[in-house]
Amino acid sequence: MATPSAATLCAVIALVLWLPSGWLIARRLPLGADLRLAAAPILGWGVQCVVVLQVSMLGGFSATSVVAATAALGLAAIFAPPPAEPSARPMPLWIFAAAALMAVGPAIALVPKAAPDGIALATPIFDHAKIALVDEMVRSGVPPTNPFIGGASEPGRIAYYYFWLFGAAQLALVSGESGWEADIAATWFTAFATLVLMCGLAFHLSGQRRAGAAFVLVAALGGSLRPVLSALVGPDRMKAVLEPATGLAGWLFQASWSPHHVAAAATGVLAILLVERLARRPEPVAVVILGVLAAAGFGSSLWVGGVTFGLCAMAAGVVLLARASPSGRTAFLIAVATAAAISVVLVLPLLIEQLRSAMSRGDMAPIVVSPYPVLAAALPESARRLLDVPAYWLILLPLEFPAVCLLGAIALFRLKSVLTAPLSAAALVSLCAGGLLTSTVGENNDLGWRAVLPALMILFGFAGACFARSLERRDVGVITAGIIFLALALPDGLALLQRNAAGEISTDAARFRDAPALWAAVRQYTASDERIASNPRMTRRLVPWDISLSWALLADRRSCFAGTELALAFTPLSPRKRESVSDLFDRVFAGAATAADVAALKRDFDCRIVVLTPEDGAWYRDPFTADPAFTRVAEARDKWRIYRVIPWTREAAARRLPPAARLARQLCAVQSVQWCADEPLRRVGVLVTRHADADVTTDGALFGNKRLPLELFGN
Repeated sequence: MATPSAATLCAVIALVLWLPSGWLIARRLPLGADLRLAAAPILGWGVQCVVVLQVSMLGGFSATSVVAATAALGLAAIFAPPPAEPSARPMPLWIFAAAALMAVGPAIALVPKAAPDGIALATPIFDHAKIALVDEMVRSGVPPTNPFIGGASEPGRIAYYYFWLFGAAQLALVSGESGWEADIAATWFTAFATLVLMCGLAFHLSGQRRAGAAFVLVAALGGSLRPVLSALVGPDRMKAVLEPATGLAGWLFQASWSPHHVAAAATGVLAILLVERLARRPEPVAVVILGVLAAAGFGSSLWVGGVTFGLCAMAAGVVLLARASPSGRTAFLIAVATAAAISVVLVLPLLIEQLRSAMSRGDMAPIVVSPYPVLAAALPESARRLLDVPAYWLILLPLEFPAVCLLGAIALFRLKSVLTAPLSAAALVSLCAGGLLTSTVGENNDLGWRAVLPALMILFGFAGACFARSLERRDVGVITAGIIFLALALPDGLALLQRNAAGEISTDAARFRDAPALWAAVRQYTASDERIASNPRMTRRLVPWDISLSWALLADRRSCFAGTELALAFTPLSPRKRESVSDLFDRVFAGAATAADVAALKRDFDCRIVVLTPEDGAWYRDPFTADPAFTRVAEARDKWRIYRVIPWTREAAARRLPPAARLARQLCAVQSVQWCADEPLRRVGVLVTRHADADVTTDGALFGNKRLPLELFGN
């Protein structure tokens, strides 16, 4: 089970790996002193992880390669030429300390909470079942084998954007702690780095005023206006007018649930800042870093770092191109094209896997144009379709982002900065993508929920700068509006913090408390590259959604099939095939399996170990006890049984033959090979091996020139 002390150790390692390297790189970029320090955490994370990933793909993933690549990156940054820019006052260090403290809020959601009735978990842990991929990278390196589903023919590659998880894998590898603890630390660092970047943007746009950064820190604790409105008008009226809350939410919610999308948004915002600098004066170091940042964003989130950033960068680029002098446009276009080429080269392996997975699924178009649903079904459908678009802008965005929406909009017209136009264009396109584009790959509209993140970060910077300048001008109207909306947004944010810190006790809490002992026993009998068949619905009531959390968080081994929820994102199965596989595993662990079902576990999913618990129907109608291909290797009374597949070798087959079969085998030794494949032996009804070069595998036995399925020979 993950512990706070181990997660803290991983967090310290994250600071050591990513903050110094980020600062050294930032000093060589034309960002200005007030933005360099603020950009250092996310910059160091993005560039260092890209470099270490490339090194690990070539030379293996180890603690030595991580440390050596990080040191080499730091040395390269030290000797890179510095930019010629006017000096500016850096952001005060107390803002970094405050951001580090606030970042605990999202991270604490992932920490297990011990209680008398078991282990309490906060609901964001549902979206962190990807921790299984962190453990897989520590075990097998990169690119990672797919730990969520097995196949007898090949191990399978992962097509998911795993770059953020690779950063967590570095922390686990260097510290020796679990992937769960590394994920907690990586979530904390992402929250810290993105908060610092937003504070730095507000600090810069406000003319180095500390109040801008302070406003961002307070606003980041805010949430939605829904609880306040529900208390005022009643929950029934809210449901009659508006669709319920979804994953389109504020920074605190998004950082708790999906830090990889948040990190991708931060790299996108930082990349746009670099694009603006390149429009003024292209510099080789900035071009390379821009390409690396774009690759880091894409590798962390296809929706944010790929689709949304591409649209935002084009919008900002058009604005900057129109503003550039005729003599500078060619150099700007060359610089941007070079950065794009660097990015494509770095992400090409993952892009190929994603395209291959999309073709294997045979799904409909992964993205469709469909307005975000805002108004409730109580309204006529024709009216909803017509009104959802304006309702998105006039109702949903102010409702979900009250602390920054109004002040951010005011800042568009008041801020006088070279960054205002490109950032405004990027924010507008980001919000349009969230309101009009819908992803169809999974059950949820992940694209619509996450596409707003770059705009949200820009709005934080704009709102903070607007508030700080209004304080200086004593603009009572803007100051009052900012304070009121902050106060209205805080109840929902503080309630989310409370839920993150306390968690919830489920009916499976006691079973989950005992699960580490089960998985420790399983690992004793399972090699690091072997797969486990366990009930995908084990401890399924830990969170409100059905997912295999016990395996994902604690097993540190591959699964034959980790369940429907994880298969949606991590496997190339079509919907029909996914349903068929899910039904197979449900039958097996419900105790309704046929002999063919049990054989399919070995043949089709490469299962080497089977785990049963008393909550499985198969515990009482055990199909593995009577199957000669399995042997029980461990059992804890009323807790678990562990079975292992017996390899089908010539020696193992000979030891298991009944007397009639042994006689037939002796006859084979003195007769021709063809005789062994004839009808007399088939009537014996036993498994026989060729006398010279037996070829007995899990899909049949070769007799002469014929391969006969094992089912023909019974036991």
